[in-house]
Amino acid sequence: MSHLFKMTSALALAAAGLGSTAMIGIATPAAAASGFQNTCSNITFAYVSGSQAAVNAMCLRADGSANGTSLILIGIGNNNGALVQSGGASTFQKSCGNIQITANAQGATLSALCRDGGGNSRATSIPLNNIGNNNGNLTY
Repeated sequence: MSHLFKMTSALALAAAGLGSTAMIGIATPAAAASGFQNTCSNITFAYVSGSQAAVNAMCLRADGSANGTSLILIGIGNNNGALVQSGGASTFQKSCGNIQITANAQGATLSALCRDGGGNSRATSIPLNNIGNNNGNLTY
């Protein structure tokens, strides 16, 4: 086996994450951009079960048929007029209005006007990360 072939194989294994522990986790962000918007349409913000914040969409199944689906948004809060990632259930909808979801090929964004500590409304937005389309159903 030639030296060049060994080097090429080692580089291929390293790039695939097989054979180099130094590469494990380097390119794994905690929050990955959502990809659901590439196979879903009619993406909107909605309230479900009374006051829970959700994203609604019409998503394609593996067989090409469309499915209406909804996903409760988790972990989004309002911190002094700014949308932020938080733990647990989303609470931003209690102090924000004009809530919208916009999507393009690169990702989806939640935008709103949120009250700050002084009672003023501030325009704010946050990316909706880690949402996917699993056979026509929105999932985290």
